[in-house]
Amino acid sequence: MSRSNWSNESRHARGYGTAWDKLRKLVLQRDHGLCQCDQCKGGEIRLTPAGEVHHIISKAIAKRKGWTQAQIDSVDNLQAVAHDCHERINITDKGGKPKPRIGLDGYPIVER
Repeated sequence: MSRSNWSNESRHARGYGTAWDKLRKLVLQRDHGLCQCDQCKGGEIRLTPAGEVHHIISKAIAKRKGWTQAQIDSVDNLQAVAHDCHERINITDKGGKPKPRIGLDGYPIVER
């Protein structure tokens, strides 16, 4: 039987406790609750609501570079993103290929 890739640690043990909740709220307010990913900000005006906060330089990479926890969780390293965008960014950062989004007409939506 295969083991899950999900961590058995609590969210607090992984660094997502009360301090993170306050920081997350601050970043969402700073970004006016709108997705700040390159796709949502680039080109045409799109107002995609954001509900998640993303580390621009991932925690794992930042730790390998010797960053302190304060640097990792600095507001300069955080951006508000939509859930779908957050998944796409994380998959791409890990070298994967995100699943295409399908439009109402049944065809893949071409991302520009």
